[in-house]
Amino acid sequence: MSAQTVDERTYGGWTRPRREGMWGMGWTVSIAAFAAVVIALLVVMVVGLKAAAVVVVIELAVLAPLAHSRGGRTGYERALLMTNWWRTLLRRENIYLAGIFSRLGTCKLPGLMATSKLYESTDAAGYRFAMIHMPGHHAYTVLLRCWPQGARAVDQDRIDAWVAAWSGLLVTVGEKPDVEALTVVVDTLPETGNRLAAEVNALTRADAPEPARVMMAQLAAQLPVETVRMESWLSVTFKATTPARRKDPAEQAEEVARRLPLITAALAEAGVRARPMTGEEAIALLRRAWDPASEADLEAVAENGESHELSWDDAGPIFHDEKYDRLLHDGVVSVSWEMDLPPEGVVREKVLQRLLAPSDQLIRKRVAIVYRPHSAGDAAQIVDGDYKDALVAEQTERGVGSATAVMRVRATEAAREEQARGHGVTRFGALITVTEPAGADLPALEAITKDLSSQARLRIRRCYRYQAAAFSACLGAGALLPQMASLPRVVSES
Repeated sequence: MSAQTVDERTYGGWTRPRREGMWGMGWTVSIAAFAAVVIALLVVMVVGLKAAAVVVVIELAVLAPLAHSRGGRTGYERALLMTNWWRTLLRRENIYLAGIFSRLGTCKLPGLMATSKLYESTDAAGYRFAMIHMPGHHAYTVLLRCWPQGARAVDQDRIDAWVAAWSGLLVTVGEKPDVEALTVVVDTLPETGNRLAAEVNALTRADAPEPARVMMAQLAAQLPVETVRMESWLSVTFKATTPARRKDPAEQAEEVARRLPLITAALAEAGVRARPMTGEEAIALLRRAWDPASEADLEAVAENGESHELSWDDAGPIFHDEKYDRLLHDGVVSVSWEMDLPPEGVVREKVLQRLLAPSDQLIRKRVAIVYRPHSAGDAAQIVDGDYKDALVAEQTERGVGSATAVMRVRATEAAREEQARGHGVTRFGALITVTEPAGADLPALEAITKDLSSQARLRIRRCYRYQAAAFSACLGAGALLPQMASLPRVVSES
């Protein structure tokens, strides 16, 4: 008998977009350095050597923070981020107080989602769906509740087909110029027991023997103890591309209603059963995230088929205090991390399994993966530009760095070929939020979270000075950090 080798599907080859300039520096630094050299030469010819020396010292002081980057941010980016943070502290804008007896009179969502509004409509398949409107950015977000099938006892060919279907969904969505992002959120939280109790009540007959009914009730009360469950949802953020859709949400709702059944059908091909969330479900989702103590009551009401009678202005917290490295809100503390680098090398489809799986050490853990697909026209320009920049880097770098440059050339060349065959180009990132009771051991939580991320081959960094923004973005309810960033791109390393 001859042993047959089975080819495994692997994934990778992703690169961080970066325009290469002189000596491996970013494009912005290269342009600024070239301008500085020209200015210094002009000063030498017009004024003299001493004045030119002073100009060179000033130019070096100006360019050094832009040329030196740490954690993906230049010195100017870190300085602006720190300045904005201190301004926030001085104005006490990091503290949010809401409720009936506050000046707001409600519990509106804070921070990036303070101006958001909620609308509800019906899609072409007859499902009611919630649509979150961000007026300042002309963005509309819809949420879909998802029930992934899972890969247990499933053939590898079927798993590969699901992955290919998900890739096809990203390509199809990228062909539409009005799709800003798709955000996949996997949330783990403690089981309250309300769902099991409702199921037991439905299964238990009134004329059943007394011992049987008592045993079923006891099991329903005891089984959920220390049990962690998983929930997942997908959000699609649309950009209003016409003046009518920017002014009238009903116009955008009509377009979203037409396309939602197509998205749910594409998700079904990827092994995910999904349906749009209603307005009540969207409100309960955000309220539970900001106020975990309300989870049991909201779930009990939902299981009984009743309305929680909360409005969009009641979806936020009563209190939150944003610290340098954490966020305090409604009796709990949340810490958020963002992806610094994607998995290195090639990976398989189960690379994120341990990070997404429920953990007894991190009961409330939310992982959001944000996909921002490019249109077909932009994708062709991007892959061509990345390939040219990689060639420049290969020609300018020497030593150990040259090996990395060679690998980048190969990756960008493969991306060009795949894009020419019809594949899409998508930017992606990840956010992780862990919520624990106030007074939790934060160093231990960080160690556990980084250990899980390292098992997923992700390099993450803590969201210092923007914990509230990262918390909102990790909900996948319309807050997109790249589109809402306050730092100018001119000071970045790109």
